[in-house]
This record gives sequence, structure tokens and C-alpha cells, in this order.
Amino acid sequence: MAHRSLAVRCGSLAAALLGASSLQGCGSSGDKPSPAPSPAPTPAPPAPPARVPTVTLRSGAQMPVISAGVWQFDDAQAEASVVAAIASGFSHIDTAYNYFNQKGVGRGIKKSGKARESLFVTTKVPGCGANNVSAMSAEECRRDTAATVQEDLALLNLSYVDLVLLHFPPCFGENGSAHSPGQLKCYPGKTGCTDPNTCALVKAQWNALTEAYEKKQVRSIGVSNYCSACFQCLEGANAANGTSTVMPMVNQVQYHAGMGSDPQGMRTYAEKHGMVLQAWSPLGSGGHGSDELLKGNLTTSIGKKYGKSSVQIALKWIVSHNVTVATKSSNPDHLKADLEIFDFELDDKDLHALDAADFAAKDTPSFLCSDQPTRPAALAAQLVV
Repeated sequence: MAHRSLAVRCGSLAAALLGASSLQGCGSSGDKPSPAPSPAPTPAPPAPPARVPTVTLRSGAQMPVISAGVWQFDDAQAEASVVAAIASGFSHIDTAYNYFNQKGVGRGIKKSGKARESLFVTTKVPGCGANNVSAMSAEECRRDTAATVQEDLALLNLSYVDLVLLHFPPCFGENGSAHSPGQLKCYPGKTGCTDPNTCALVKAQWNALTEAYEKKQVRSIGVSNYCSACFQCLEGANAANGTSTVMPMVNQVQYHAGMGSDPQGMRTYAEKHGMVLQAWSPLGSGGHGSDELLKGNLTTSIGKKYGKSSVQIALKWIVSHNVTVATKSSNPDHLKADLEIFDFELDDKDLHALDAADFAAKDTPSFLCSDQPTRPAALAAQLVV
């Protein structure tokens, strides 16, 4: 806006300014005109989105270490969340076939205006036995898995996906009618991958994913909620069919402060086998957020020390252990805050205090298999993410 020169009247205002400026007295023929007011300072431009580090998968792909998830969102909510996340600085979006919102995710990606090559999109295929993927035989499992990969691509309206995960272990004998893993007969005992008939399904489903990878419809492949028994099933799975042996590049499991830094040895196992471990439910309570992490004295007191929120401390603890993370929010301010964890480091004292926390010791990395003999009763109602 252009400024106009204003005549300054004699009186109390001019008298008050005499000692604080170069103004001459008023009413004198020798007075010089007052200078025009200085232009208002230009507001500082908004800070650029946080730069998110990446990790290199065995495929050579660069995966951003934090992703914006869309679990429990409908298509409209997923679309809005994806647009907000990308605007906040996220370049990694995490969805799944059985989130039932991939059309919305695809629309959000298009609406964001970002080039496809600048984004990293993860989706998931249900384990055989649920969500229209049969576990009645290895062949049905392989066939339905291959079809679901193609359906994922169609729903997202993408020609390729950066990462596809097998969402959970298969459950032998299920016909695919279960709407969620919690309805499967192997859920109460967490017997995925330990049933003698399961290994053939694990191999069949992985082979279907490998075929999509070799056709370059999928840039990287991995698993979710897998335990060591599941990986033992995969040894030689592809070689048996005369194709190249490709092992999982990512294992996405429940991982958050309060479980210990290496629950059931999953972090050590991933590191030993060249896999990237990724955390779902980074704030606890099966993806719903636990009071201990959100409001507890441990995370809030550490947060005050660094000028960070309890959520940021919980996320920082995860990435400090070289574990990537899938978070979630529809709030633009929260999304932006989730990315503001790369400008500080937890000192050894605080890292060790978070490592030692055991308020969620009964939580386990997977809801459908376990490297422990029994499922803790407290997990009976845990939801899948």
C-alpha cells in the first residue's frame, strides 16, 4: 500500500516527538517538512518444510524415515489428510488395502500438485485369510494376492507403488471372508506362521509379491507384523520356483517407548538381516495413543528440556534407534510438528530413560504371531493398523 505524507499538527503529539526524532518545532517558517513514514516491514516468508532424512532399502530406493498414515480415515478424510501432509513437508504416504480409503489417497496425491517421482507411497496387501484373500490353499493365496496388488494400483490410480507390504501373516483354512485380522481363528493364540500349514501360504504370498516387484509395478517389497518364524518360512521361497531370491526389505511392527528398545528381538533381527524396521502405533495403545506417552511425566519432562512436545519426544526416540515410523494426523499443525524432530538429539541419559520404560511391556510387535509362547490377555482387544 502506498503511504501519503500527513501534515503533523502542533500540540502534544509533536511536543512528545521533539526529543525522540529529528522533527523541528511546528509553526516556524524555517521548519523542514516531516519525512514520509517508513514502509511497513515485509513479513518474513514461512519457514520451508522440514527436510526429512531417508534410508536406503535393499532395492536401492530412498525411503523417507517418517510417513503420514491414513488408518481409520474414510476416502474424504484420507484425501484431505494427504493434501495437508504433503503441504506440511511429508513425502511418504502410508495406506493399505483394508483401510478402504485408497481412492481418497490417490485423489489427495493428485490434488497435492507434487510430481509422482517426488513422493514415496506405501500400501499393503492383507495376509491370506482375510479381506477377500483366501487361505484355503497356497495357490488361492498366491492368486488372490496377485489380484489385490493390481487392485491396489487401480484404487490409487498409480502406475507403480514405491513399497508394498504383506500386512500380516496368513491364517490357514480361512476363506477370505473375515473383514479384519481380529476375526481370524489364529488371532486369539497369535499362531500366524507357527501352524504347520502356514509356511506354504507365506511362501506363496511372498512369491506373488516378488513377481510384481520383478515387473516393476512395485519398487520395493516387505512385510508387516512378521515374526522370526514367518521369516524362516521365506528362506528359499523364491529359489524353489526358479526365480531370484528376494527377501523382505521392511518389516512394519508395533514399536513405541514403553515396550523396550528391542521388543522380542525384532530390531536386532531386522538389523542382522538387512531389513528396515518401521514402527506402527508410535504413540502406543494399538495406534490410539496412550496416556503414558502423551501425558506421562517421562515424555513431558524430557520434552520441556528440549522445548518439544511429548509426541515429538516419542517419535524422536524411535528414529534415534534407526527405526522408521508411520504416524498419523488430520491436523496440519500436528503434521508439521511431527516433522520437527530432526533439529535436536536426545542425550544418553534421556535415551536410556526411555529405553528402560516398561509401561507397555505387554505390547508385542505383531498382533498375529509372536516369538513368545502365549498372547498376553491385555492384547485381546488390540486393533490392527
